[in-house]
Amino acid sequence: MFVLLLIACVTKLTDDGEIRRPTEGSAESDPGRPPERPDGDTGLDSEPVDTGSTGETGSTDSEPDDSEPPEETEEPEETDPPPPALQACYLGTARDYTQCVALVEPGGLGSDYSYPPPLYGDPNYREPVAWLDLAALDPAMPLAPNFVLEELAQEWKGQYGVVQPHLIDRLQEIRDALGPLVVNSGYRNPGYNASIGGVTYSRHMYGDAADLDAVDHSLDTLADECYATGAGYVGYYESHIHCDWRDDAVDVAFYGSPLVGDRPATELEPVDAWIERDALGALWAPAEGWDEGEPLREWTVFGADGAVLLESTGQSIVLPPGAASGQVVVGRRVTRTF
Repeated sequence: MFVLLLIACVTKLTDDGEIRRPTEGSAESDPGRPPERPDGDTGLDSEPVDTGSTGETGSTDSEPDDSEPPEETEEPEETDPPPPALQACYLGTARDYTQCVALVEPGGLGSDYSYPPPLYGDPNYREPVAWLDLAALDPAMPLAPNFVLEELAQEWKGQYGVVQPHLIDRLQEIRDALGPLVVNSGYRNPGYNASIGGVTYSRHMYGDAADLDAVDHSLDTLADECYATGAGYVGYYESHIHCDWRDDAVDVAFYGSPLVGDRPATELEPVDAWIERDALGALWAPAEGWDEGEPLREWTVFGADGAVLLESTGQSIVLPPGAASGQVVVGRRVTRTF
């Protein structure tokens, strides 16, 4: 009797009396499996089911991972990225600072590029570390809507030059306000600067100075516009105005990382003037210390009653009848009386 019951548990009779054993994988052998439909569909969704146990589709915590472990790959050795190429970016014709120019770091530039030690330790007077190679650049390259490279730096003065971008910004501001400008002088290397009698610490050597002639305006108007753009110094000459932006931080592309700390107080290089009388009684005022031509001399002559008899500019003056006294202002820096 026990044997018959055991057989009944593991077998069943078909309608025609044949004995059929459950096949592996059928609904009978796997109680948790839905019965097959006639078309072979199990009734399960065709998309795999995420059990939520491992985060992987169709896997459970109890199921072993039979997949082979991924092959170990050698991690690439980390290297520092190459340093960015040195370049100076100028305002350009579109005023969007996309006119970028590669700079060079040549060694052994020679005595023409021998800079003096920083004036009073002022970092704005330190030696450049990178340069424009004027031999490799187009002289007609625009740096701003109204200025090209050769107006500020010329190869015949030396192969390498410095033109700081903020100088170009300020010049274009002045040009926008006053119209046409003539640039008489821009960058000078130390050797060239010395050859024309330039002062030891001329800002022309640092690439943030320009001698300007405003074609349609007076020297005073041009000087006022330089001051309006933040010029650190304005010099008055007979035929032009010198403007430089010595108090603006020098450009890091040309001069390296900015130095930390307060700038020391600096003084203008000394200038002098005096009055001499020639054999015919004319007065003239020799001057020294101005490095870009003859400084502007502004004469005023007074009568005995203090009334102004004559106002004139020039290196000398012939006194009018009745002259009792007077003065000359030289380069707007030195006043001498007579």
